Amino acid sequence: MQTAVKKKPIQRAAILHDLCTVGKAAMTNILPVLSVLGVEACPVPTMVLSTHTGGYGKPAIYPLSGFAGDCGKHLKSKGFSFDAVFVGYLGNEKNVREAYTFLEDFSGGPVLFDPIMADHGKFYSNFDESYNELLKGLIPRCTLMTNYTESCLLTGEAYEESCSKEKFLRITEKLKNLNCKNAVLTSIPLEDGLSAVGILDGDEADWFTYEPTGRAYPGTGDLFSAVLLGALLKGLSLRKAAEAAHRFVAHCIQKSDAAGYDTREGVLLEPELLELVKIVSYKI
Repeated sequence: MQTAVKKKPIQRAAILHDLCTVGKAAMTNILPVLSVLGVEACPVPTMVLSTHTGGYGKPAIYPLSGFAGDCGKHLKSKGFSFDAVFVGYLGNEKNVREAYTFLEDFSGGPVLFDPIMADHGKFYSNFDESYNELLKGLIPRCTLMTNYTESCLLTGEAYEESCSKEKFLRITEKLKNLNCKNAVLTSIPLEDGLSAVGILDGDEADWFTYEPTGRAYPGTGDLFSAVLLGALLKGLSLRKAAEAAHRFVAHCIQKSDAAGYDTREGVLLEPELLELVKIVSYKI
């Protein structure tokens, strides 16, 4: 008979994502953010890389297809549970299908799905429409989805460099038709150089706008999603969690620019983690 693990006095989140040795992207951003917000971050790597893929040439890459499935089986057999799950880069059909099973075994709390497969409306070179269709199967299994570009692909809406409010609302309606419960769509491009963060909270959809500043850094989407999930676990509403995530990412970009930090490294994160605690605590 399986004995359940005694519930810990700390929330625990599983993270299905890739892991880079150098360069703050994916798990390298997510682990410290959740930890500083008081969440035990439990990595379930889908791939390991020497660096992320933005600026350091071709990295050493080791896919870990099969690990999520074997990991989930072992943890389930020992009675482990999770208060939340973060589903990020999966990379191939086997990992997607193992994510299905992982969520069947460990759902119950918030499940954030970041369907990483494209940028600026175009698939990454290793993905196509068949992978897009596979990812659609994850949407009903999750409680929250992120990313504007991927939302366009998943809903069949054309990616546009200037998105209208009408188009945003149309995307959210199509997401709901895919059984998407909630969504936070980042970096929605608007007219006049502005951007927006769009929020689908149940049946209500709205956005807040901002003026992008600073240089572009890899990994900021992962950073935003990590803060978003951590803030939700701290009890913030979806709107307040999205505002906190946006504020912290903007803060890190500002500090990184001021330090002349190499953009290939991702944002200067570690020295700013105490600021994150202040931002989230202020929103509570």
